[in-house]
Amino acid sequence: IVLGVGGMGSATLYTLARRGVKVCGIEQFGVAHDRGSSHGQTRIIRKAYFEHPDYMPLLNRAYELWDAFEKETGQELLVSTGLMLAGKANSPTIQGLEVCYSEHAQPHERMNASEAKKRFPQFKLPKELEIFYDPLAGFLHVERCVQQHIEMAVTHGATLHTHEKVTSWQAHPEHVTVQTDRRELMAEKLIITAGAWAIRELVPLNIDCQIWRKVVFWFTSPDMSQYRLNHIPIFYVELDYGSFYGFPVIDESGLKVAEHTKPRPIGDPDKLNRDLVAEDQRDVLRFLRIVLPEFRSKLTDFSVCMYTVTPDENFILDIHPEHENVVIAAGFSGHGFKFAPVIGEIMSELTIDGSTTHPVEFLRLRRFQSI
Repeated sequence: IVLGVGGMGSATLYTLARRGVKVCGIEQFGVAHDRGSSHGQTRIIRKAYFEHPDYMPLLNRAYELWDAFEKETGQELLVSTGLMLAGKANSPTIQGLEVCYSEHAQPHERMNASEAKKRFPQFKLPKELEIFYDPLAGFLHVERCVQQHIEMAVTHGATLHTHEKVTSWQAHPEHVTVQTDRRELMAEKLIITAGAWAIRELVPLNIDCQIWRKVVFWFTSPDMSQYRLNHIPIFYVELDYGSFYGFPVIDESGLKVAEHTKPRPIGDPDKLNRDLVAEDQRDVLRFLRIVLPEFRSKLTDFSVCMYTVTPDENFILDIHPEHENVVIAAGFSGHGFKFAPVIGEIMSELTIDGSTTHPVEFLRLRRFQSI
């Protein structure tokens, strides 16, 4: 049983079904819904990984799996755009990239603000910033990815229960039982890929995760031609008042922009405020005025999502310490979706084989002292 069929759960459901496992997914909302962490049109995929260099083997495998999945489905899921990353020399972004590129040979370019201005004249970056360019980066069509993983999982024999809420689960020596608001299910193994709702499973393990409310925005401008796909790359800029990212214009919705790092913790994912509040836009608008000064921002849409953030902002991928027939994937901390197919592979290996061939020791529960 896969509990939660969003970004990670849909990939896990697909991978298990493709391996011939009899598997069932339970989702409290609908397919490719907008209530969790895997919605909002696009997600960045990149080889420029400043968070931790040990993600690189997983990233390489994720790129391979996305490519294979595109071929299997005949759908365009990944669009290459390039990515410009900028920050001060002592910023976590730039220092992390220097470590990443020193440990893993990956194509990249480095430039200063004036060189970046010649390359991408739409941007006006502060002159003290260091800039890296990742030519292998792009974006994933997030809802399409989830939809396709679910459709292909069902094609391979998976079953799916949507609009069905899990009320409890119990692990027994030989099986697990899952109680929903409609039925009781029994299986050999349980995989928890419940996004922000997985935090309830981590509290008893003394892991202090937080749920952050995050808002993404779409803005239009009278002339958007110079901000469209193939005119600007995806961008990520770390400044003193926040770290901001954005995507080229791909449709009439406009330029998608958001702030990434500022925590706005909430206690309960069921009580997330999905309305816009005054301070949500403030820093994003300030960023646009400074860094994209010719873009005359008019808000056209917004979307509220959640990050589930671990103490070290790295993922949790492991077998439950108290129940060997329960596997957990959680705490993706705002940078997980690009890894979905390799997470699915890892979850399937942990579930079927009890171990994984992937290098995930740095993502195990034991790194938290209390475990």
